[in-house]
Amino acid sequence: MAMLQKLLKFKPVMQTLLQSEAGNRGFFRLGIAPNKIRWFHTNEQLRDIYEITDEQDFKNKVMRNSIPVIVNFHADWCEPCHSLKPLLEKIANENVGRLHLAEVLVDDHVDLLHAFEVEAIPAVLGIHRGIVTEKFVGLVSHKEVMDFVEKLLERTAK
Repeated sequence: MAMLQKLLKFKPVMQTLLQSEAGNRGFFRLGIAPNKIRWFHTNEQLRDIYEITDEQDFKNKVMRNSIPVIVNFHADWCEPCHSLKPLLEKIANENVGRLHLAEVLVDDHVDLLHAFEVEAIPAVLGIHRGIVTEKFVGLVSHKEVMDFVEKLLERTAK
């Protein structure tokens, strides 16, 4: 999306064309010349893994999402967090369209820590339609993470 924004900065005339072509599909085409058409892909719309930037971003991508979201509260200095993150990303990539993953850096979002009563990290919440349905804290086994995901998907399927 950053590349799209750069294009729009330098070519304001193209803004309407690009926005109408992009729609919600994540793909858009740009006519360079009458006989040359280039297709571009924007990853942000298709990607089910989010880095939360602020409280409003959290509300939009997590609390208002109709798809279940795994929220991973983590920190760069937390070793167990580094072990858990690849597994959660793998699960999100295997369940595209069924669940999303939101990454929350605790040092940058203390307000969210307090709001969700996170006292230790890694803390992983399963949120669906603004309600916490599942939760675990600390480094847990692969099986426990998979059970967490199954329960989250089962509860939200009802």
